[in-house]
Amino acid sequence: FTISVTVLSQFRNDRIQPPQSYVQQDHQQVAALPSIASSNHSWPIPQQTNHHDHPSDSMLLHELPINKNSTIASDIDKIWHDQQAICVRLKQNARCKHPALLGRLSGPALAILEWSERYWNDDGVVGDYSNQWLDAGYYFVEIIVLYCEDFGVTSLLNHHDRGVQDQNAWLEADHTSKCVEDARYNRITSKEGRTIISIPSSIEGKGSYRRGRWVRKPHLPLRALFTRYQPIKCAMDKDFVGNSHIQKGTPMHKYCKSIVARDKKPQKGKRLKKGENDKLAGLHEYDFQWNMPLLSEKQLVQKLRQRQRDANDDKATIPKICAIGDSHSRTMVERSLPALNLTGLFEFVQSNWIRPDAIVERIRRSNNTNCDHFFVQVGQWPASFRTGGHPFSFGTYYTRLKAQVENILAYNPNAKVYLPTIDQNPLMAKINNCSDWRTPTMLDGYSHMNKMIASELGSRVEYLDTNFIIYTHWDGHPDWQHLLEEVRYRKTLYMAAIMLGETEWWSQ
Repeated sequence: FTISVTVLSQFRNDRIQPPQSYVQQDHQQVAALPSIASSNHSWPIPQQTNHHDHPSDSMLLHELPINKNSTIASDIDKIWHDQQAICVRLKQNARCKHPALLGRLSGPALAILEWSERYWNDDGVVGDYSNQWLDAGYYFVEIIVLYCEDFGVTSLLNHHDRGVQDQNAWLEADHTSKCVEDARYNRITSKEGRTIISIPSSIEGKGSYRRGRWVRKPHLPLRALFTRYQPIKCAMDKDFVGNSHIQKGTPMHKYCKSIVARDKKPQKGKRLKKGENDKLAGLHEYDFQWNMPLLSEKQLVQKLRQRQRDANDDKATIPKICAIGDSHSRTMVERSLPALNLTGLFEFVQSNWIRPDAIVERIRRSNNTNCDHFFVQVGQWPASFRTGGHPFSFGTYYTRLKAQVENILAYNPNAKVYLPTIDQNPLMAKINNCSDWRTPTMLDGYSHMNKMIASELGSRVEYLDTNFIIYTHWDGHPDWQHLLEEVRYRKTLYMAAIMLGETEWWSQ
């Protein structure tokens, strides 16, 4: 078997020499994670590409070391980078023949690897990584395994090989028994040796990935970014958000902090002085960069503020937007909008479950009967422990959400509904002890259902792809559930701009 991930499209001929700091630190690594490739078709199965040559040793331009302690180390034959792919060749007798792998590059920018399985003659599979917006340079690579057997969107590629006879079987499959691989040993790339790849020339990105990216703050040395997870020992069942119950200064507290406290920055209100870059760590070493040639982020925010002021002064009209969901929508309304000085732009309608029969009444009770736009974020609870141990299948999520959206459209014939990408969750303790299923594999499947619904219901329903903002930071949620504020801030700004029709500012 061969599984591969590709990091981007067009490489030009200019090559660069590695900076000395990269050479000195090439024994370090970086964390990684893949997103799921799909098209806009109602059944967006990734397109297959033709690979007419078997991967021979002559193609192994840069072999990457394997983590011998990984749960699937004995399954792996080789990992290598060939300029257009990071490939993982599995042995013929592998225990995990179709693992769900996730990968992230970190260097001048962050990138999530987009995984797909492809047949390579008749002895394996290969995947391409593409679409990201990256600068030339040297990048750390980390790949982790989430599940021994992938059941997410990428599994559609080889569904016949896996015994799934049709798409309906994939939709209705019960994933209650699916448990992640041990998070302590899920990294398949080694921390030792050269786990650095060279991208010789800049890549401009494709699709939504051309709209923005996270770039490394200037003058910071390259450091490895490893996946953050919450050990089971560091959280009790009643302690949902972390290790606050563990007494500070104890060995257990030190152990837990060393695992989970990856991202750090100065306290609120304090600015970094010259030479204080060591006070930043993890995801805080990166800033967001929009691809807006004619407008800065600050100018876009000011533009939205002016439109809101004009509407309040009856000088112009502005669409009324309702945010349907629970905490992921509420935090956008209560935290991100005030941070943008756009308080009141969204109205919150609480709906933690997908309830087609109750959604109209919830809208009425919220006094939001005249919303022009609705965005719906209800993908967390269906995959969580709150289901009583039975997460929604992709088909159950699809059926219920589609009915809910149709009821909203029937209630307000002039409204438009937006279905954003579902925020991916990190490997919290409840996931690691197999009592919660909010993993990227499951939630990306729900996002795939969002795309299907938008495709099937026409122009009044739109899928909003926010992966270019949120996915590289999938494991950074401070409370293991909700986005970092700087991530949610950009997501909120982007969604507001799209829903208010400010779409012309981004490069296409």
